[in-house]
Parts: sequence; structure tokens; C-alpha cells
Amino acid sequence: MSHRSNVARNAESSLVQVLPTGKALGAEVCNVDLRSFDDWAFASFMRALLKHQVLLVRGQRLTERDIAAFSRRFGHADLHYTSYGTMLGDSLSFCSLYAAYNALSPTLRSRVAHLKVRHRTIDMADDGRRTIVAGPVHPLVGLHADTGRSLLALGQRRHSYVVGLEQDESDALLDDLWQLAERPEFSWAHTCRGGDLVVWDTRCTIHRHEAPDMPRLLHSPPLWNAMPTA
Repeated sequence: MSHRSNVARNAESSLVQVLPTGKALGAEVCNVDLRSFDDWAFASFMRALLKHQVLLVRGQRLTERDIAAFSRRFGHADLHYTSYGTMLGDSLSFCSLYAAYNALSPTLRSRVAHLKVRHRTIDMADDGRRTIVAGPVHPLVGLHADTGRSLLALGQRRHSYVVGLEQDESDALLDDLWQLAERPEFSWAHTCRGGDLVVWDTRCTIHRHEAPDMPRLLHSPPLWNAMPTA
């Protein structure tokens, strides 16, 4: 790499101040206004996102147009913004699919290496009838396209199954993998306050969202969600 390239890389990496959470994932980007980012600053931000999987930026005053523009620019990332004046912040929880894969025993890692998962969705007709529709198939172990790191590509737990396994065996395996992924040491949670913007890479995280004004059944815990990596 040339001296000029090294200078550019060092300058880019210093454009944002990043404070890791100390957990398996997550970091806070400090003292920035995302609306003022040029291409280099945004590239630095995205490098931090690839490294930490989830980024928190406080003190942002964003319009709907700002949020729409960021959503288009982030690509494979999702975001949650809490506007000022919100009385109680939403609770966001994240788990690292990198950490979950790294924690697999050699035996389990060998078992899942070539398995595939199919996700099914519910199609609701106008008359209220529900139909289960077969969705895409993707490998249970994925490679992140930008980092090259291996991860558990869990997708969504509900209505998914491992191709080629009996239902009971598939459920037992997926339940074990989800239980592993949800372990506290692989997780980070944040309660949002006004001006908080949280951005996460959907390819290597699972997330759970709880809103204080969102009614939910107490016997039905909030669902973790993740995007397939196919």
C-alpha cells in the first residue's frame, strides 16, 4: 500500500470517535452530526459499523427526509431513531451472529456447516384466511460479504425449518442455536432517549424491539429478527 493510501486510511479512521460498549457488539459514535457527513466521514462511519455491528449516535435532530436518505445510503443496515420529546424510549436488544458461530462446539460446527434453512411466511387473504407460503432457502452458516467472517444465518425463528431434517429434529436444532445466540455475553441492549439514532448491520445481528406504548401479550416474548444472508 502506498504512503498516500496510508495517509488517506488514517485520516478516514480519525473522522469519527468510536467508543466500544465492551460487549460482543456495539459502539457509540460521539460528537457528530450525521447531516454534515461528507463521503469520507460516512465511509469512516460505515467502517465502524462493519467492525462493531451496531452503532449508537446521540443528539441527532433528524427529519423524515434525513431518515429516508440515511436508509438508502446504509444499504444492508437498518436504523431506529427516537425523536426529541419522547417520554419513554424504546428498548433495543442485539445479539452477534459472529459470536454465536464462534461459540459453536467443533461437533456442532461440523453438523451445521452444510445445512440449509427454509423460511415460510403467512399470506393473509382478503377474506381472512391464512396460507403458509414457502420462502427462500439459504445456508445456515453464512459468510459476511464485506468482512468475510463466518456467522450463523438464523433468519427468523418462526415458521422456519432445516431442509432435510424431520420437524422435531429441525426444531430442536434451531432452538439450540437460537438459545446460544441469545446468551447475555453475545448481547447488548439500549434504552433509547430523544435524539438517539441506532444503526445495525442486519446481516450479522439479530435484534429485538420493545416499545413502551406497544401492547404485547406477556406470555409471548418479543421475537428476535434477523435478515438472511443469501
